[in-house]
Amino acid sequence: MDVDVVETPVGPVTVELVDGRVARLCFGGRAGGGRRLPQVRRWLSDWFAGRPVSPPLALEDATAFERRVYAQVRAIPRGRTRTYGEVADRIGAPGAARAVGQAMGKNPVCLFIPCHRVVAANGLGGFGGAPGSSELKRTLLSLEGSLYPLSEKPG
Repeated sequence: MDVDVVETPVGPVTVELVDGRVARLCFGGRAGGGRRLPQVRRWLSDWFAGRPVSPPLALEDATAFERRVYAQVRAIPRGRTRTYGEVADRIGAPGAARAVGQAMGKNPVCLFIPCHRVVAANGLGGFGGAPGSSELKRTLLSLEGSLYPLSEKPG
């Protein structure tokens, strides 16, 4: 496994690669840091600059349902949001909004599977369960030019 900790506009981001594929991406540094991985730095630089990025992902541990959710979430355009229910409907699982939320909670590669773009029908919804995570979700949406943090209405 290769690890890099990259400073970004929202603080350090730790990325773990397995066989050249992103296996984990999380906010915050990692004890011991890692080594500079040029492709990881390019992917993150492009993502924060608003350029399309689609690195190879290691999702072998994801269920078939989670993979469908992740594919649908990757298709949400930058600056737009979908509700958990809308994602469920789009993958052919109406009524599975809670299961979509659980899949988002297991998302190992946030940003590249942009779970911050998935919101609750009645508000922002969760994001990662870490302290300050709602503010981070709001910040990421704002960086993308989403109107959601200002209007409080999913788009």
